Amino acid sequence: MGLGYHFYDVHPKVFLTFDKRRTLVNAWNKIIKWWPDDEIRMRFMETNDSFLFVLYNQSRILNSTWVFLKHLKTSENYLKFKEDCKGIINFGLAVYIPKKELYELEIFKYKKRITDVKFLNSSEVYQDFIVLKSKEYLPSFSDK
Repeated sequence: MGLGYHFYDVHPKVFLTFDKRRTLVNAWNKIIKWWPDDEIRMRFMETNDSFLFVLYNQSRILNSTWVFLKHLKTSENYLKFKEDCKGIINFGLAVYIPKKELYELEIFKYKKRITDVKFLNSSEVYQDFIVLKSKEYLPSFSDK
């Protein structure tokens, strides 16, 4: 799982990328499709040279909390996304297909509009219980 960014719309787009089509379809059909747009939360918890990506929803429909979690290195694209983001993003899903030295993204038509996007530093993480608990599941992540 990874992230892709698209900057050339009114609101930036974030693509949750998968390496297998079946995984993407299952994530959409069994989980994300049922999330009401206004209840989806996207958090970025930053450290010096990396960040923790957390996408979640405490679903009334599924009667559970689902979390997508990834530790990523800070990139120029992430910094541009952060600068352009005003708390609202368009969200989509894509499959990452490696092609020799390049790669290709197959973008699916599944879409959500997320209106609760926050960039947190280590002192603000305690305001969000899901992000705080998520840190425990990634041993590679430490907020030094």
